[in-house]
Amino acid sequence: MKKRALRCVLGTGYILLLTTLLLYQAGAFGGKREWQIAVLGTLFLGVALAVVLMLYIRVNDQIRRQEGNQSGCESVSAEAQGGAQKESAPQNLSVSGGSYEEIYAHFLSVMGAYTLSERELEVAWLLYRGYTNRQIGEALYIAETTVKKHVSHIYQKMNVQSRKEFRATITP
Repeated sequence: MKKRALRCVLGTGYILLLTTLLLYQAGAFGGKREWQIAVLGTLFLGVALAVVLMLYIRVNDQIRRQEGNQSGCESVSAEAQGGAQKESAPQNLSVSGGSYEEIYAHFLSVMGAYTLSERELEVAWLLYRGYTNRQIGEALYIAETTVKKHVSHIYQKMNVQSRKEFRATITP
């Protein structure tokens, strides 16, 4: 809740700073001024505006990540799934009775034995969840051919030949 309030304050501050900058440039503050003072004033307000905007974006991202974790979207964040329309992907994760966090923790512990890159790990998670190559590409904003290449590397590193073998390797 504190982050939401901070986001509101930062958003309001951003609007106030932007309005002040525009009014300052329009000459609404004070009468005639030296050009050096005008440049320094504009520069100061611009830097303040950039800092507030950066803080606002950072807080907003943290809120989105937190909401994503609470709704069960730990690996692929809401931003990554944002605009892409997806067919419904199978979500039948095979750790019986386990929560999403337990399933993901198990997945990570098994995958820790293999030297996968960060992107390959993301692809492997979606692969484990039953996404098609096309759905993985849409979720991660990469081409389907790139997904195929990642899947091929994952299979090589894990010494498996199919999705069924891949899932069997991970499933307890």
